[in-house]
Amino acid sequence: MKRGRKPKHQLSGQEAPSKPKSLGLFDHVKQIQQVQNPDYFQNLSDEDKKSFNHFMILRALSMNPARLEDMALIYRFFSTIPSPQLYRLLITICPPDRRYYPWIKSKKESESNTKVCEYVRMKFESSPKEAKEYVDILNRTELGRKELFDICRGFGLPNKEVDKLLEVDDD
Repeated sequence: MKRGRKPKHQLSGQEAPSKPKSLGLFDHVKQIQQVQNPDYFQNLSDEDKKSFNHFMILRALSMNPARLEDMALIYRFFSTIPSPQLYRLLITICPPDRRYYPWIKSKKESESNTKVCEYVRMKFESSPKEAKEYVDILNRTELGRKELFDICRGFGLPNKEVDKLLEVDDD
């Protein structure tokens, strides 16, 4: 068994200074959903207050379908509400709930869709955002899909490769 080098603090007989773990997004969400201590925000360190991100907290709480409309309403004002008041508002409107609501991640673009967007971007000399919009619009009709096929073929791709790129994803 190989032995690695000991860190400096172990060589000198000192222990590494233990830094208290700062709180993260899901620690704040747990306080809002389960604990609901009215003095929670006032007892946070300055470092932990910085991690109290209004947008992300509202996003996490909106994973519960029953709270979605409330969070959408609060979202319209989240930048004007100070953090202590936002915390109190959230514990007031959110009943205690110990259920787990999974974080729903955004869909990633498929590699083939990204390549098609790149060809459209080059063809029309457009921005990536505009190219994606073009591809979305063209994919809606058979004539549009033929146009995408022709654009890809125009860059020298063989038919089989173009067919692969334009396969419909059923995610």
